[in-house]
Amino acid sequence: MATSTRRRRGDTHTRTRTEHTRTGHTRATTRTHTQVADEVHGRWVALGLWALRVARTVTRWSTAAWATVRSVTTAAGWAVFAWTVAGLIVGLAFGWAEFLIGAAVGFVLLLIALPFLLGREPYEVDFRLLHESVVAGHDAAAEIVVRNPNARVALPGRVDVPVGEGLIDFHVPLLRRGHEHTEPVVIPAARRGIIDVGPATTVRSDPMRLLQRTFHWADVQTLYIHPVTIAVPSTSQGFVRDLEGRSTRSLTNEDISFHAVREYARGDAQRQIHWKSTAKTGTLMVRQFEETRRSTLSIVLDLDEANYADDQEFEMAVSAAGSLAVRAIRDGRDVQVVVSGEVPEFARTSVRSLEQARGRHPRRLLDDLSGVEASLQVVSMPTLTRMLVEVTQDTSLAFLVTGSHATLADIASAALAFPGDVGVAAVVCDPRRSPASMRWATPAC
Repeated sequence: MATSTRRRRGDTHTRTRTEHTRTGHTRATTRTHTQVADEVHGRWVALGLWALRVARTVTRWSTAAWATVRSVTTAAGWAVFAWTVAGLIVGLAFGWAEFLIGAAVGFVLLLIALPFLLGREPYEVDFRLLHESVVAGHDAAAEIVVRNPNARVALPGRVDVPVGEGLIDFHVPLLRRGHEHTEPVVIPAARRGIIDVGPATTVRSDPMRLLQRTFHWADVQTLYIHPVTIAVPSTSQGFVRDLEGRSTRSLTNEDISFHAVREYARGDAQRQIHWKSTAKTGTLMVRQFEETRRSTLSIVLDLDEANYADDQEFEMAVSAAGSLAVRAIRDGRDVQVVVSGEVPEFARTSVRSLEQARGRHPRRLLDDLSGVEASLQVVSMPTLTRMLVEVTQDTSLAFLVTGSHATLADIASAALAFPGDVGVAAVVCDPRRSPASMRWATPAC
């Protein structure tokens, strides 16, 4: 026998259940309404968390499946799929058997195309550039080797090679076991630049080109198209060479190149006293030296698009800078090629940027020059030369390379940023004019 009582204490409901067992003992169980509500709430929370995990899993799988479908379906495949769905809807809605038959045909075509996507690619593709760099105007050579390592015959296919924004494709014939096919590839390199080539891809598709599967082979390789350079006469004629550097007109108290002697002044080092001259004159005399510096050739390439008439003129400026730098490196000089860094228009009054090309080897220098481009969002050449002087004091000879639209005032302002003992030459590029040279006088300060 069981009896149940219920009483209300404040806001909490209490339910007591009493049970009499066959042995005569009495068992009582008491549960509050709050505990029951907490248990129900916990079940709902657990159910909500489970539903959230299921929804996330379904969403992840659906996203992956949709991405796979998009990657293997061609434009023709989407057209057949749309025709199948539209034919099924119209045929069932209006009872038109023709649309139902069309939908069935489209569904069968998609089913037939599916087996062509299964399995691994029967090819092994090796792509390589024969030369990593070429000169602008000369084509780059590469080759693709396709081999069949499987025991079965590999059916004909197609290999695509992305070249920058373009695409080069060629046909692969039927290959027996262990056979390979080599295809030469010619990459046009009409303009200077840096081009990413690859990766080589093979495409497996059904005869109707409804579905296709792409396989990527090898890595992306970089092709550098160098600017055209010319043989510049050596700049080392009449150049004083020694282990310490180049003697200058600046005088100093301690160096290697002896210049003269002078009277002793307070603060001079005693080890520099010239005792023979002191004995002759009866006055302390000290040695004076010519300051020696490392000879550094600085080439400043102006990237301001407003200073060039067209792209041809800018390419001529890049070629001039590259020719001078290569000649100086081969002469054993220390070379630094600097260009303007790109700065947004709103920050040009407060931000300055300078980029330096690698100037220790001609190949690396030309690699860096392959990627420079003219822009309107760069600092001016006078600002660039002032930044160069702040960064380094080793410049002994400077070349300013710019276009025909650069004003003489800007060129002079850029040249005056260098110290007075630095030789400065401006190279103004204009393919429409005959070569000429002129000298201008530096205004006295």
